[in-house]
Amino acid sequence: MILLRRRRVRESRVSRQARCGRKKTALITGASSGIGKATALYLAGLGYRVIGTSRSIGRLDALMSECEGNGRKFIPLELDVNSNDAVSRVLPDVVREHGPIDALVNNAGYGLWGPVETLTIDELKQQFETNFFAAVRMIQALVPDMVERRAGIVINISSVLGRLGTPFNGAYVASKFALEGISESLRTELSPFGVRVALVEPGLFRTEFQSNMVRGANAESPDISYAPYIEKYNRRHDRFQRFGGDPIKVARLIHKIIESDNPPFRNPIGMDARMGILGTRLLPENIYWPLMTKATLR
Repeated sequence: MILLRRRRVRESRVSRQARCGRKKTALITGASSGIGKATALYLAGLGYRVIGTSRSIGRLDALMSECEGNGRKFIPLELDVNSNDAVSRVLPDVVREHGPIDALVNNAGYGLWGPVETLTIDELKQQFETNFFAAVRMIQALVPDMVERRAGIVINISSVLGRLGTPFNGAYVASKFALEGISESLRTELSPFGVRVALVEPGLFRTEFQSNMVRGANAESPDISYAPYIEKYNRRHDRFQRFGGDPIKVARLIHKIIESDNPPFRNPIGMDARMGILGTRLLPENIYWPLMTKATLR
């Protein structure tokens, strides 16, 4: 009975889209750079109507020009995803003007770097505001329409660090663990309505993520005990940077997930992501974490 019900939901979704004859609409937060920009360009190139957000509309100019030059449909949207007022005020108008959102890609986020004991509570709150609460805010604004239509997908961009912790990334790790946890609950809650939920867990990719990372105000003080370990960590991390993948690979994965009736819930991408997650599964903690410590700090 459950399988039959799911098949009927999928069939009704396909038939509704066929009757409407409209192109799918994807809304991507944090579309001005990195994975968000690559995904916006890729989906627009496939004929999607893409709505991309940024806090500053000017940051979307380059993406807008590139899309227009190739005849792609891109709609720039200035939106502060950290603001309840902005989201509740702007998104209803977007839906009225451009139609229902078929895919919500929660990509906006940044990394807060530093030893946990050096980070202020305000810094941690801001990390969660952007990486966690903004995604929830967008979900609460757009999912009710998906539930009513019995169609749609929410894709939350997590990280390999949503599955394992590394030193000096504790704030970012915690925000992504939280995003993964709420996505698990959301997946179950929305399943009776034919609305899909998926996580994308990238490893290291060539984006502006590292250059845009926020350092805690006290994170690199020479007076803290972590100073020699931070130096070693930074030196080793810099060597790994050149192995970052092309973000277009993540864009292709996101497209595959959108088009799938039953996508995998967790989608790690990048050799480092897959190997790191595999290590946590196969190796006992008393072996894995000493290896992690040695690889990053010693």
